[in-house]
Amino acid sequence: MTYSPIPCADYDQYELWCMQNAELLITLDSGEQLQGKAVNLKIIHPDGEHLIITTAKGEHNVRLDLITSAIVV
Repeated sequence: MTYSPIPCADYDQYELWCMQNAELLITLDSGEQLQGKAVNLKIIHPDGEHLIITTAKGEHNVRLDLITSAIVV
């Protein structure tokens, strides 16, 4: 699946959450949910931009365009 860039305002919000190490509940377009601390943003070629979160099960790279919702918990 080709990466679709997200709006700049959304990217800025993810950056802020990373700076705060915010605890997020993320829902993906597949319906899967992840809860963890926002750590960093990273471009992973050729997949696009990812949010790095740390959960109880370890570190996850979450592609930004697959996130349907993210809330601070």
